[in-house]
Amino acid sequence: MLKPKFAAVAAALALAAPAGLVVSAGAADAATTYYSSCAKLAAKFPQGVAKSASAAQKQVNQGYGRPSTTDLAKKVYWENHKRLDRDNDGTACER
Repeated sequence: MLKPKFAAVAAALALAAPAGLVVSAGAADAATTYYSSCAKLAAKFPQGVAKSASAAQKQVNQGYGRPSTTDLAKKVYWENHKRLDRDNDGTACER
């Protein structure tokens, strides 16, 4: 008697699993890390992105706003620093 219940549960899980994967893939696509210009990056990160909290503090000390240092912001920095951190100070697109 347990086998039919087990089969029903397995079938339900098999149908539910792909739906969960689709949601996860959508969330990953929303977290874009490549930006072709500072104008596009500033739409999501208005004060720019920094590679570390100390790099962000340097920007504040120089009179800029505090750049984002979240995990996503750090990924964005490392994906774009060669192109968007022209002064090599650890912050891309500071404002």
